[in-house]
Amino acid sequence: MSSNICPECNQEYNVYKYWCKSCNSKHFHNDFYNWTSGNDKIDKFIQDAQLNANRRWEVIEWIPYNKFNDVKQIGKGGFGTIHYAGWIDGYIEKWDIENQQWKRYGKYEVVLKKFNNFMNFDDVLNEMSIHLKIYNKYDASIRFYGITQDPEMHSYMMVLEYAKDGNLREYLKINFNNIN
Repeated sequence: MSSNICPECNQEYNVYKYWCKSCNSKHFHNDFYNWTSGNDKIDKFIQDAQLNANRRWEVIEWIPYNKFNDVKQIGKGGFGTIHYAGWIDGYIEKWDIENQQWKRYGKYEVVLKKFNNFMNFDDVLNEMSIHLKIYNKYDASIRFYGITQDPEMHSYMMVLEYAKDGNLREYLKINFNNIN
């Protein structure tokens, strides 16, 4: 069988090798009733992203907070706090046909961006939407993996790629003269 053919539906891959949008959309849709964020707008935002993902890095998901360990605050700003965390399962790579479940990357370092409670919820959703669009279009920013919720404060948190060199401001302070 050609490596450009989905082994599940025997159709040519839509956009990205090993990611069949048609099959994966069905798998996501079948799982919609097995999770909820507790917020209809967030659920719809995640579901729309899953149904429209052309590549694995376009997928976001609801990630229960208990899927993180070693959570510790590493930064604070005017609109929220940043926490370092280990993501126990890691992000979705592809559908495992044999086991009928998502194959995941495995333990992965992430940051949890927690918004202050005074933030307008629509502004939070807008930031998430912009972040997802920018990453998917330009592949030049920090990857957005999904959304979780702080179990104590009930604040929603973005799950983002961990940048070992710190935030952009600190990186530019150190490296500005070396950038060409």
